[in-house]
Amino acid sequence: MAFMSGSRTRGDTGYDTGLSLTGGRLATRRGRTRALLLSDAARPLRFAFTGGSSAIVQLVLLALLTRHGWDELLANVVAFAVGAQANFALSYTFTWRGRSGRRALWRRWLMFHGSIAGTGLLNILIFAAARHVLPALVASALGIGVASIGNFVVGDRLVFHGRAMLVADEAVGGSESAA
Repeated sequence: MAFMSGSRTRGDTGYDTGLSLTGGRLATRRGRTRALLLSDAARPLRFAFTGGSSAIVQLVLLALLTRHGWDELLANVVAFAVGAQANFALSYTFTWRGRSGRRALWRRWLMFHGSIAGTGLLNILIFAAARHVLPALVASALGIGVASIGNFVVGDRLVFHGRAMLVADEAVGGSESAA
């Protein structure tokens, strides 16, 4: 026989299930889990999730394009560009949330893509060299892995860093109220 004691539910055994009709304890656990996931300490985990999701987009598109007769190098460049858009969207809304600052979305987009241009070139150069000895998908994954290390450092220290964002905003025209 179940009965209520405070806001907790107890079953026939009398043990606390941790659930309540109002979701108090469950909501608290969800809140703590969410807070942990969105903490600065979990940023590398969010970065890995974001990068992994973007890499999947790139690899799936590369496989589709090469299956339809595209040149491997051109297909990888296009797949990288599409994956970069997915990466920006997830980075902006998930990985680096809380570091939004005053920068307009288009300014952040430009800075993000400027920063990944260098690591994108690195990705493509690694792919171009490795595809001669590795299958295309493995060569692409290698390029993604090496470039991702550079992307995290640049994102953390420059693109989404609070102080760097204010300096960059001032360099391109001041506050958002002027935009």
